Amino acid sequence: MVGIDVDGAIAEQEWIDRAADPIQRTLTPLLRSAPRVAAALHGEWLGHPLHAALTDVPVGAWVAGFVMDMAEVLGGTRKLRRGADAAHAIGLAGAMGAAVAGIADWSETREEAKRIGFVHGATNVVIAGLYGASLYARRRRRRGLGIALSSAGYGLLLFSSWLGGELSYRLGVGVRDEAFERKELERGRGVRQEEPEVEPLEQAGVAPVQAGPDAGLRVSADPRR
Repeated sequence: MVGIDVDGAIAEQEWIDRAADPIQRTLTPLLRSAPRVAAALHGEWLGHPLHAALTDVPVGAWVAGFVMDMAEVLGGTRKLRRGADAAHAIGLAGAMGAAVAGIADWSETREEAKRIGFVHGATNVVIAGLYGASLYARRRRRRGLGIALSSAGYGLLLFSSWLGGELSYRLGVGVRDEAFERKELERGRGVRQEEPEVEPLEQAGVAPVQAGPDAGLRVSADPRR
């Protein structure tokens, strides 16, 4: 599959460790020294990974901004300009909060997840830079350039969001350990497998084994015998 091939190509890039390891060695002691902050960033108070919840803000805002920009470019209307600019600004602000929580989650990753997570984060930095430059261009009345920059950012956003999905759904980053420990759950359904009920011998019409001092073992099909 193409997705696995991309993941595999990223995971094989050992040079990523030279950039990622120093960052993790800096982050890990900081978060361990402030366990309450780390717990908050991991979303323990929420019962759900905080990063995954916060990413909906920038993704949703930037999708809305892209749609409004395209309405202006293709439809020739200027009515949605302020809405598009506001959406891009909201998305950029939301991305900052999501990034903080995401960095906390990434600090605990290893091997393949660490490398893919590093690329995911680096791509997000580029995306934020493109949207920031887009907002600056819009304020300078260079709207065409601003739309081009944000559109490029949106294209990268699709790729980065896919990487984030791979981290969560394939590699289990941010997934609680209990999800992997429930071996009794039916694969792929999340439904607990019921233990087969064993019918008592008497109800099945089979008498228990009987033994006597003067007789051998015998099993009766009628429990009354």
